[in-house]
Amino acid sequence: MDPALTMWHTQVAPLEMDLERSPELQCSICFTTYDNIFKTPKQLDCTHTFCLECLARLMAISMEPQETKISCPFCRQLTPVPKNGPPALTTSQEVLGRLPSHLQREEAVWLEGEKLCYKRLLETGVPAFCICVDIGASGQGASAPGQTRTRPGLLDRFTDWKKLLLFIVVMVMLVVIVLWPLQCIVTTGSMR
Repeated sequence: MDPALTMWHTQVAPLEMDLERSPELQCSICFTTYDNIFKTPKQLDCTHTFCLECLARLMAISMEPQETKISCPFCRQLTPVPKNGPPALTTSQEVLGRLPSHLQREEAVWLEGEKLCYKRLLETGVPAFCICVDIGASGQGASAPGQTRTRPGLLDRFTDWKKLLLFIVVMVMLVVIVLWPLQCIVTTGSMR
């Protein structure tokens, strides 16, 4: 006796495109997915596309003081850079159009010295703020304009609970080992 074979078939919805793994939607230099701010897809004259941040960094570290052209990292073809710097390069509308809808509108980014800056406007009554990314040869990272790094104070050093616990244990040992015998000497006149 043959058991009846039953075959089940279910309809599977097509997988959505994974933006993180799509090579067309990633910068070929930093492998980061394009967006509409610092990772805006910028197209060179040779039609190769890279993110704004990588092109700005490339120009900052390889540029002669009067150089106004950028060399494509793939084919070495030169592209003239507008007077407003890499943010004024042509945006790849083809790549931008393939991004999610909330990222398809290009945001205004400008070059301020060796920093790429973006001003984020919020709702009414909430102050706007600027985000700047250092693209200079020093590469110190992102910081807000006007902020400087300060040295940590004594209490800032103990923000980690392990360091704080170690500090407390050392202080208790100091009291027990040093101050207890001193108290005994003062009150009794001897160590016994």
